[in-house]
Amino acid sequence: MTLVPLPGAVGREPRDTVAPRTCQRCGHPLEAFTLELPMGLGSRILLGECPCQEASRLARVRDRAAAAHRERIRALLRQSGIGRRHEKASFDTFVTGAENAFIVGVCRAFVESFPAGGRGLTLSGPAGTGKTHLAVAVTRALVERGFCAVIANVPMLLLEFRGTFRGERPDRFDQMLDLLCRCEHLVLDDLGRERPTEWAQETLYLVVNARYEDCLATSVTTNLSPAELRARLGKPILDRLAETNEAYWCQWPSHRRRPTS
Repeated sequence: MTLVPLPGAVGREPRDTVAPRTCQRCGHPLEAFTLELPMGLGSRILLGECPCQEASRLARVRDRAAAAHRERIRALLRQSGIGRRHEKASFDTFVTGAENAFIVGVCRAFVESFPAGGRGLTLSGPAGTGKTHLAVAVTRALVERGFCAVIANVPMLLLEFRGTFRGERPDRFDQMLDLLCRCEHLVLDDLGRERPTEWAQETLYLVVNARYEDCLATSVTTNLSPAELRARLGKPILDRLAETNEAYWCQWPSHRRRPTS
């Protein structure tokens, strides 16, 4: 209950001498309370909050909390890495059929049980099956729950990393690396499509290992089989992902080649 000071009510007047007060909005009687001040400063008579004002105050608190949550979601979406092509991608917009309903259910359940001790998903399979769409749907759903979730296309990410070394902002690399290593969920999209250089392998290991050590979930989409990924990325990266991730093979007709009728 919120107490409201009664104007001119400092002193030691007996409580029963206080004139009854009513709410100016609804006329409801307000109960008076006497608060004894320390250090001999006397007492102050306070009025209790009217139920109608309490309801209004709580509604304002809820509105402010909802507005803050919406702003946090907008901020998280801005840094999520979701591009224009997939800005509307969600579970609801994914073309679900008998051949992929199980995988869609797995992704939905993953979001519901997140963070689940740093467990991630690995979605492998041919191009065009919607793995990136599902990864974006997972990212969006986690963001809407208030988690810091990021999806990064690996070839583009490494290209941006290289660009920071030649640019005017050398701190950009550290900022990007910090976001990737500390966000609550990271999707490495199209893993294995990057140029197989020693630098690329070391950079990816740095990200994957940092998240592994902090028990943060790292999910993956790839066109490669586990054996092909191991040959491309090396055993240290694949062993960490194999320990933390549930792997699924996405094998159904390409969405890109569906007839538009």
